[in-house]
Amino acid sequence: RQYIGGATGSVDFGYGGGGYDGSSPVSSVDRIDYNNDTAVAVAKGPLSVVRTYGAATGNNSFGYFGGGNAPSTASSVDRIDYSNDTAAASPKGPLSAARNRLGATGNQSFGYFGGGYETGGQESFVDRVDYSNDTATASPKGPLSAGRQYLAASSSRANAITTPTLFPSVAPRENIIPQGTDFGYMIGGEVSGSSKSKIERIDYSNDT
Repeated sequence: RQYIGGATGSVDFGYGGGGYDGSSPVSSVDRIDYNNDTAVAVAKGPLSVVRTYGAATGNNSFGYFGGGNAPSTASSVDRIDYSNDTAAASPKGPLSAARNRLGATGNQSFGYFGGGYETGGQESFVDRVDYSNDTATASPKGPLSAGRQYLAASSSRANAITTPTLFPSVAPRENIIPQGTDFGYMIGGEVSGSSKSKIERIDYSNDT
C-alpha cells in the first residue's frame, strides 16, 4: 500500500512511484500492465530518492516525477525511461524552487508542474520541463491566479495521449470537431485550510 505518491504512464503501462507505505517514505515504483490489469502490479526500478507529496507527468517515452518531500521539501526531478524501466530513475534538471503538494500535467513536448506548498505558504508557480532538454532547470511560466496546494492536474495531451490520426473520406463531412485542445488544467486544491473548486487552464501555446 502506498499513498501521497505520483503517477503517470505510457500507452501500454501505468507507473506509480514514491509515497508513503504506512511506516516510512518510499522510492519504489510499480507498473500496471493495461493489457493485464487484473494482475498484481510489477515492481520496477525505483526513484533516485524517497519522494512523498510529489507529482508526475510525461510523454510516451518517459515519466517525470518532481518536487515533493525527498525527504525534505525538494526541487529534484526523476525521469523513468519506459524502454528500460528496471533501471533506477535518472535525476534530471530540477524545478526552479523546492515545493511539495503540487500538481503536474503537460503535452508531448513539455511537462508543467504547478501550485504546491513552500515554506511560508501556498504557491501559484508554474514550472515547465522541456523534455528535449531535461537536464536544464525548469522554466517559470505564467502563474496560477492564486497559490494552492494539494491540487490535481489533467490534459488531453499528457502522457501517451496524442492528437488522433485523420484519414481521407470518400464523402464530404461537415462540422468535424477537433478532439482534445492543447491545454492543461489545474484543478481544486486547498488554500489556508479551505478546499477550493476552482479550475484553471494553461494554454500551452501561450504559457507565459
